[in-house]
Amino acid sequence: MNKNTEILIYELAFRVRLYIASRVLDKNVADLTDRESLILELIGMQGRMSISEIGKLYPKVSNSTISTTITKLWKDKKLVDKKILPENQRVTTVSLTEKGEQVLAEIRSSQSHFFSTITQSPGLISDQVEHFQRLLTNAIVFFDKTLGLKADKGP
Repeated sequence: MNKNTEILIYELAFRVRLYIASRVLDKNVADLTDRESLILELIGMQGRMSISEIGKLYPKVSNSTISTTITKLWKDKKLVDKKILPENQRVTTVSLTEKGEQVLAEIRSSQSHFFSTITQSPGLISDQVEHFQRLLTNAIVFFDKTLGLKADKGP
């Protein structure tokens, strides 16, 4: 990659993170931690997942920490359901409850304003918007393949 492009991506990512952090802190949906929110979003995108599948996406976080986080989402916050597979009782899967789906919708709604601002910031004209969307789609496909994610069901 061209060094200038790499620097520009870093500079943009930093500013986006700062922009979001400066406005999200007081809008924490359902009193969730970043990890809890990300796990909800992941389950919402992927559907029912095993705890070990979720843990594989967090290689720097112990499985016990992931399991504890999921237990909190299940037992305390009632946002996920946990089920032990009858055919392999060592495997526990999780899916969103109706309340979890509602909270996920709130998370997406609260983020919508920030992402809208980010996409408007370059001041693109209609032809450029289509090109920008293709670039974003290519990046999403790349990360889905890299992370082993199923393609998102869409907005």
